Amino acid sequence: MRRYLTLLMVLGLLLGIIPGFSAAAQEQVTSEITVEKAIEIAKGFFPMTKNYNQFDSNFEQNEYGGNWSLHWYHEKEEGSLNVQVNATTGEIAGFNYYNPADYSGTFSNIPKVSRSAGEKIARDFIQKVAPSKTGQFILKDNNDSYYYGGGPIFHNYNFTRTIKGIEYPANTIHVTVNGQTGEVRSFYLNWEEITAAPLTPKLTRQDAEKIFTEKFGFELKYFKPAADGKTSKPIKTIYEINNPSRVTIDALTGEIVRDGYYGIIYDGGMGRMELAEEKSTDSALEPFEQEIADELKELIPREKAMEIAAKAINLPKDYRLNSSYLNRDWIFPELRIWSFHWNMEDKERYGWAGVDVDAKTGKILGFNYGRSDGKDRPEQKTLKVKTKAEAEKIVKKYLQDNYPEVVGNLRVQPEADVRPLDAEKNLSSYYFRYERLVDGIPFGQNYVYANVDSYTGEIDSFQIRFLDVPFPKTDKVLDKSQFTSDFLAENQMILVYTKDENKNLRLVYKLAPAESYRFDAESGQMLSYNGEPIPDKKDGEISDIKGHWAEEDINTLKRMGLLYYQNNVYQPDAPMTQAEIIKALVKSSHSYLTDAREGNWYENYYREAKRTGLILENEVNPEAALTREEVAKFIARTLVGDKIARLNIYQVPYKDAGRISQGYQGYIAIVSGLGIMTGDGTYFHPQDQVKKGEACVVLVRYLKTEK
Repeated sequence: MRRYLTLLMVLGLLLGIIPGFSAAAQEQVTSEITVEKAIEIAKGFFPMTKNYNQFDSNFEQNEYGGNWSLHWYHEKEEGSLNVQVNATTGEIAGFNYYNPADYSGTFSNIPKVSRSAGEKIARDFIQKVAPSKTGQFILKDNNDSYYYGGGPIFHNYNFTRTIKGIEYPANTIHVTVNGQTGEVRSFYLNWEEITAAPLTPKLTRQDAEKIFTEKFGFELKYFKPAADGKTSKPIKTIYEINNPSRVTIDALTGEIVRDGYYGIIYDGGMGRMELAEEKSTDSALEPFEQEIADELKELIPREKAMEIAAKAINLPKDYRLNSSYLNRDWIFPELRIWSFHWNMEDKERYGWAGVDVDAKTGKILGFNYGRSDGKDRPEQKTLKVKTKAEAEKIVKKYLQDNYPEVVGNLRVQPEADVRPLDAEKNLSSYYFRYERLVDGIPFGQNYVYANVDSYTGEIDSFQIRFLDVPFPKTDKVLDKSQFTSDFLAENQMILVYTKDENKNLRLVYKLAPAESYRFDAESGQMLSYNGEPIPDKKDGEISDIKGHWAEEDINTLKRMGLLYYQNNVYQPDAPMTQAEIIKALVKSSHSYLTDAREGNWYENYYREAKRTGLILENEVNPEAALTREEVAKFIARTLVGDKIARLNIYQVPYKDAGRISQGYQGYIAIVSGLGIMTGDGTYFHPQDQVKKGEACVVLVRYLKTEK
């Protein structure tokens, strides 16, 4: 198994900016450490260099300073070692070791080296290779599913720099530890030299939260969750913070700091599911097939739609059709779209064009086109449009002429990056993003996007969604002021260092990191990007296992997501059911599976269990309490398969072997031989019911078994 680890973690959870750097760091660094000295330093830390017979090096300069980059490898064998040595201090600035042996052999689902033990290894490594950083960083939460995979398990640790106890998220340390061997496999250091004195805040957190409420705050919006296949979901009311990454408040002055460009996140868009065009068939259609066939008959024919599309952009005669397809919008599945793409290409010039047509109404839903004749465009012609205001007039006239129903029902979408006015003159193009207003409430998934070419004065890119859909009432939404207060009480703003656009170090207040800043406006439930509720992490804590003899193993399985429980109650002394053991065994090797949202929660796991032979159809009994021999059966099947487990070759070394059901001897012999289930050493007690706590201990033993 060959996998190179790409483990350089990018800052973004908290600030989402490109790390700033000091003016001094931008200047050419004079190397004080020679390459010979750098090699000597690296070999002193990493003796595995002797395993290689090839070497290369270069010098790298970045915003954090200058480094010698050293690369060892073998001419004929796999494996490599990369080390970066700081050319000024001689400390290790980076390390990555690819050892093919990491990916060979057998592996367990639970690593031999625990996460807490791996953290100590990581900290000791930092102390060893970069001692000057000691005491200047804290460990950040890591949500990697490091237990899963069919190979080695690696623990990832992300540390953030602190300055006098205050985080500076632009500077980070990342360490990866092999969970099987406890060896460090990578180390990345992003760290700059800071000479400025630490700052002291003049604003309190309450002051910052007041500014947040006044200048940012939550906005009531309409939001439509993504469709479930062909099934559309109703629009709901939400509270959301516009561009939460922009909430950066100077802790000394209270001004809003622009600390980088975060990019635009589109919730709407042309999400599509491709649908093959209808083909004739002589066979009778099923009702669900006939339903779609009838729907397609009501649509505009492809040729007619293509004629509409070509006319909309005055398609040149030398353009040739490249592709066409019929799809449905993933937010509004009732919306069918004909999409056409053309291109033109010869030796000196090329062009492209694409148009989307509403397959029911014939309305243009979007287009884009462009061409080049190989010349430098600014020399060809002067700007016809010189300001953003002129460009916007062109867009508004186009909407008035073609989509009068949207005029007066749009607002400019809040921008993630607010540019000064003088930066909006004499640009080659101007891009506009509007969102729909419904009784004054924004609905971002109905929108208009348009780009005006300043040289031609034409719109060369356009997209619209403006559907006749029902909107919910707002009489049941939570009071915004109270909701904001509750949010800030649960998610207090944090004090961190950042750098502004001029690379000056600033002490600022920012929002605490959260999985989402979108909430159901009626229930207050946090929502994901597609409108699904995000469970409160506090709700996942188990309240009834404190002090239980199996507490540690129960928590291990909980972190892996292998348990089923409700209302924070697990009942460790209640009987283990078949559905619960099936979930644990299936999900341990298929981590992507989740509890079913509709119907019985365990359906997804049973479907996979039947497919793989873990359970037979006549054995399905989800609510049944399991005996010890039944637990042994399911575990043995995951290890060796049922055919091998049922061979008549096994001896069971227990005095109560006569109580074992016919055909179960092999299951018990296998789990007993591997130390997964051993009874009391003399008796196995095959017919005894298994309690949940006991089952968790058994499952952890199974997951620690190398396979």
